[in-house]
This record gives sequence, structure tokens and C-alpha cells, in this order.
Amino acid sequence: MMCENRNGILIIQTGGTIDKRYPKTHLGYAFEIEEPAAQRIVSRAKVPYAVQFITACRKDSQDINQEERQKILDACKQSIHKKILITHGTDTMIETGAFLAEHQLDKTVVLTGAFLPEAFKDSDADFNVGFAIGALQVLDKQGVFIVMNGEINEWNKITRNEETFLFTNKQ
Repeated sequence: MMCENRNGILIIQTGGTIDKRYPKTHLGYAFEIEEPAAQRIVSRAKVPYAVQFITACRKDSQDINQEERQKILDACKQSIHKKILITHGTDTMIETGAFLAEHQLDKTVVLTGAFLPEAFKDSDADFNVGFAIGALQVLDKQGVFIVMNGEINEWNKITRNEETFLFTNKQ
């Protein structure tokens, strides 16, 4: 759903596991990043307000570089929306959060992703996107946040555990 409503949200696709598909034509060994998984999730969830979707890039987060981060930043700056959700791969989500925070956007920006592709039956994608949309509704300050595993944290107050791959508060 497209919108020009300042009360709506913008969802920016960057790729990552959440958007991965493993087509049978590649025998399951290669992946492709297709249309935004968040678009399918929002459609299923019956979100009651306007949501706009755009794609900044379609890459595994390990392949996101400063050029793509600049595209993400530009999309945030150019948007009329004050609430922005970015779907992103988990490997470099914090780095992108740091880059966005350096530019002090006057918006609330939430990054989320998934450990399993949205297309997989037991994926965490629906939960994480839904929780991130909810977080945008209750966060009462501007800034950049990582919303994963049922937690809302400022980008610089979270770490990714390299053994469990889960995001946790810095201690």
C-alpha cells in the first residue's frame, strides 16, 4: 500500500535473510533476494494504517557497503515519514544503525531482520516485523533502534552474540 500520510510508516528493504528465497532451479545451494518479505507480512497482518515500501538494495548484509548505506540514509532523509522500518540482514545491522545515527535524522528508525527467511515455516520474520511495527508506534523519541527477538534497543546499546547469534543488551 502506498501512502503520502505523515502518520504512516515507510519500510525500506535492504535484503538479508528475511528476503532470501532458495529456488529449486538452483538446487537450494544459491539464494535470491526477491520482493520485500515485509510486504507479505504486512498484508497478512492487516496493518490498519498506510505503509509505503521501497527497496534500497537487495543484498546479503555481509555485502552491504558504504554506498548502500548512503542509499538507505538518502531514502530516510527524502521520506516524509517520521517512522521508518528497515529490514536488514543481522550480520551488519548494527553497523548500518551506527551509520544512520551519525547523521542525526529527525525520525524514529527501527532496523529488524530474521534468522530464517520469511518463506520458511518456522521463521522469526513475522514476529520481528510485527514487533518492529509495534515499536514504531510506542517509541516516543527519535533515533535509531535495533528491534530483534522481542527487544527494543538503541543501536549502540546492543550486541550480537557470536555463539547464539541473538541480539542482547550490552552489559
